[in-house]
Amino acid sequence: WISSRPGIGKTRTKDKYRVVYTDHQRQELEKEFQYNRYISMRRKSELSMSLNLSERQVKIWFQNRRAKERKINKKKLQHPQFVRTPPCPPPPSTPDQLHLRRSENKTRCLNSDSDVN
Repeated sequence: WISSRPGIGKTRTKDKYRVVYTDHQRQELEKEFQYNRYISMRRKSELSMSLNLSERQVKIWFQNRRAKERKINKKKLQHPQFVRTPPCPPPPSTPDQLHLRRSENKTRCLNSDSDVN
C-alpha cells in the first residue's frame, strides 16, 4: 500500500521511505548532471548542503540518472528515427533537362520511382 504524509516530502511504500524531490532540487541536480555525469566528492558535498539533501541521496540520484540515460540511449538505438532525405526533383520536361538531371541526381535518387535509367 502507498500513503502520503502531507508536508514532509516522503512517500511511504511497504517498508521504505522514498524522498520526493522538490522541483528546485530536481532542476539543480539535472543542471549539474548536464555539466558533469559523474559528481566529485567535493561537489557532492556542496550540492547536498545547498539542496538540503544527504550526500548519499545526491550520489544515488546521480547513479539513477545515469541508469535512466543508458535506458533512453538503448531505446534510441533499438528504434532509430528514419533520416529524411530530400525529395527527388520532378521529372524533366525536355530531353536536355533529362540528361542534366540524370547526372546530377543519379546517386541521390537511385532507389526512387521517379529515376529514369
